[in-house]
Amino acid sequence: MSKAFSLLEIIFVLLIISIILSFFMGKFDDSLNSAYKTSIKAEISLIRNSINKINSKKILLNQNILTKLDEALVEKEKVLLFENILQIPLLSTNSIRKDLGKWIKISSNKYKIYFTSNKYLEFEYKNNAFSCLSEINLCKEFE
Repeated sequence: MSKAFSLLEIIFVLLIISIILSFFMGKFDDSLNSAYKTSIKAEISLIRNSINKINSKKILLNQNILTKLDEALVEKEKVLLFENILQIPLLSTNSIRKDLGKWIKISSNKYKIYFTSNKYLEFEYKNNAFSCLSEINLCKEFE
């Protein structure tokens, strides 16, 4: 009587393991995307609330309202974004790397953030508002 597994038994076990892993990998990917979306929603709210707070304070003190959210360079990686409004600024990425969940400064008042490898949101700071420029359904999903 042989103490080793037959080739058929090994193939059967590998097949079962691969089916189970493929099911869990799909769930893991969904939960990771959900985590990025939640983080992005929180950051958008934080940015908007900070803008409102600072502009309200400046109006009460009879000072000029906020014109720039930061002094960072466009398309620069690992620089501090939103440093004029946030106590803890956010680190940037660039359009080449497209790190998920990190902001990209694309002009002096426009920003972009990727939530999947090929989908992103675009925002603009104009008239004291941080407005979404992407498709309406995407903007509503993240508000």
